[in-house]
Amino acid sequence: MPFPPTNGHRLRTWALLRALAGDGHRLALVAFADPGELKHPPAPELSALCESVDMLRTPDQPEALGRLRALASSYPYGVFRFRSRAFANAVTRHLDRGHFDAVVCDGIYNVQNLPQRSQIPVLLNKDDVATVILRRYLALERNPARWLYGRIEAGKVRRWERYACRYATASLVCSDVDRAVLEALWPGGTMLVAPNVVDTDHYVPAGPGDPLTVLYQGGMDWYPNRDAVEFFAFRILPELRRRVPGLVFRVAGRSPSAAFRRRIEAIANVEFTGPPPDMRAEIAKASVCVVPLRIGSGTRLKIIEAGAMAKPIVSTRLGAEGLDFRDGEEIVLADEPVEFATAVAALLADGGRRASLGLAARRRVEKEHSYPIFQSSIREALGQLVRTR
Repeated sequence: MPFPPTNGHRLRTWALLRALAGDGHRLALVAFADPGELKHPPAPELSALCESVDMLRTPDQPEALGRLRALASSYPYGVFRFRSRAFANAVTRHLDRGHFDAVVCDGIYNVQNLPQRSQIPVLLNKDDVATVILRRYLALERNPARWLYGRIEAGKVRRWERYACRYATASLVCSDVDRAVLEALWPGGTMLVAPNVVDTDHYVPAGPGDPLTVLYQGGMDWYPNRDAVEFFAFRILPELRRRVPGLVFRVAGRSPSAAFRRRIEAIANVEFTGPPPDMRAEIAKASVCVVPLRIGSGTRLKIIEAGAMAKPIVSTRLGAEGLDFRDGEEIVLADEPVEFATAVAALLADGGRRASLGLAARRRVEKEHSYPIFQSSIREALGQLVRTR
């Protein structure tokens, strides 16, 4: 479900719906929903944009069972995770009874829930490249059994991602970096760029925040986010605490497991907020936002959100991949733990530098990651979709 837009994936899908509705397109939405979301009708904000909203229960088979099935199959785990006859039937009902000019498919694993031979142009919305994420995971994994499983899965994911791009009329990607990767994966495909964006009227500069609070935002049910928190907590934070006594590290995002939370919160002054009702409130409290990612793909909306609120950001180079934020002017990039800690400590000690870096980040977001930019990109992508078809 794209609403409420409480994480990066939802923010992108919500922006896509707004852009399409803003140009006068008539929309029908079919989406997986969590049990809590199914207890209520669609949000009024969704109903205002879409002529119909079908909410279907997210497949909930045990993960261990799904992974065992995938291990014995030529398909990756995600195929079993998101296969849904109810979803496929809902899509077919819509296509049978209405005239549609295009289908927007969100993610590579939903391709299986579309008709095998679609006569309607299909735009595949990709907020990351799964093949790249797995390759980066494997470069860090030290457990032999997990590495072997990941290596087997990586080959299956690569084949499925290629198939999904081949199935689609065109793919909608976040950056030129992702476009180049997917063009190499499927040279015959049409890859169109629509950058991740936020509503710059909704995300506004928020002031300096608490002088000793450092924030990382991201759902803890996503492994790259857990790895980033562990990397910061165990490799960066000790050196940073030596330089800045009393510092508080806050982690804002959904679903940390009890074991993971206990292990990280055993470190003094580390706090989990859980899923905040409004991420802007957490960003506003921070003095510096950190993005110590070592695994990932796409472009990080957490950087765009923080930049829109004029917060100074320290990130790994991988974390800022695909974004044109200039190092030292609109963001600070650091990969090694001591280098990262030094950069954060320097910003915490210099309010003027924090303010200038944050304002420059805000200008970058306004220029390249605001709603008008995205709407223009979607308009151009749909035109290209028609020409390609």
